[in-house]
Amino acid sequence: MWLDIKLDLDPNVKDIYVIAGLPGMGLSGKQAVDYLIKVLDVEKISSIKSEFLNPPVISSVNGVADEIVREIFTFYYGNINGRNIVLFTGAVQPLSGEWQHIMSKLTVEALKDYDIEAIFTLGATPIEYYKTDVKVYGVATSREFLNELMAYGVEPMMGEGMISGMNGLIIGYAKLYGIKGASLLAETYLKTGHDYVAPLVLARLMSKILKIDIDLSELEERANIFHKEYMKSLSEATKKREKGFGYIS
Repeated sequence: MWLDIKLDLDPNVKDIYVIAGLPGMGLSGKQAVDYLIKVLDVEKISSIKSEFLNPPVISSVNGVADEIVREIFTFYYGNINGRNIVLFTGAVQPLSGEWQHIMSKLTVEALKDYDIEAIFTLGATPIEYYKTDVKVYGVATSREFLNELMAYGVEPMMGEGMISGMNGLIIGYAKLYGIKGASLLAETYLKTGHDYVAPLVLARLMSKILKIDIDLSELEERANIFHKEYMKSLSEATKKREKGFGYIS
């Protein structure tokens, strides 16, 4: 079974910015893109339906099997404050490296014949402790583009490194096809589960880079609630540890 991605997008649309976010650490990039899909005036322009790209498991709730997810990847388009924006996300990342390459290449090939200004992939990079003033690191397809992003507070990812999964591969194939791109990675201490700070920081950064107004109030509220709950659990854990020592004479 082969996949062919065709976008229902007018080929005359100019200066398109692509923002992709797929599942990864803290679901940071995916949450950011899912939020943009929710709050921006966009419409679906393509989807990829294929059961075999899902993990080989079936989820259930209280003994009842869920439906197998068929719509794996989706593309959306909107003109926001004069900016032409394509949003791309997925329910999963393929488990095999081969299919991650295939899907990343197909994604870029579906976009390359349009007038793409830049492709951004949103993700996360791990840190060992919780904080709210998280940084965003960048890996760009050129030094010139990296310098542009640094003006918005993006920190260069120094030294040698790797970006795993489609968030990195999409940028690699973008460079192969001569398309400007960057992977933007927010710090997260959550390697699993949901981070609520990193998605806010990524969405706020994209608002600045693209110079578009985005209502971030819901993300801000989520981040504030998460911060309060985290600090409360930390305080309770500290009290339990102190109580556990008891009295020693």
